[in-house]
Amino acid sequence: MNEPDWQLVYHAASEFEAALLVGLLASYRIEARYQGQMLLGAVGELPPTDIQVGLWVAPRHAEQAERILQQAQQQDGADWQCQCGEDNAAGFELCWACGRDKDESK
Repeated sequence: MNEPDWQLVYHAASEFEAALLVGLLASYRIEARYQGQMLLGAVGELPPTDIQVGLWVAPRHAEQAERILQQAQQQDGADWQCQCGEDNAAGFELCWACGRDKDESK
């Protein structure tokens, strides 16, 4: 990944969270990537800020991606289970596993 081509927009606490957020952004047609997941094995050896998984997008999508991620964090409500059986965080409108809309699973 060439840094001038991608901009860091979020630090995820885990690879799982990063993957969910990549899926969320993809639902808005924003290509995102994450890196740093290999550092998670260094928990306890490195400072916490050095082992977070970074979420990156093209600079032209950075502002929109940051808004989407912020809205996802601020949404109230309970976690929900999709019809496919997967558990999803309250802030996600689409199932991370199958892409089904949250409202379709009610």
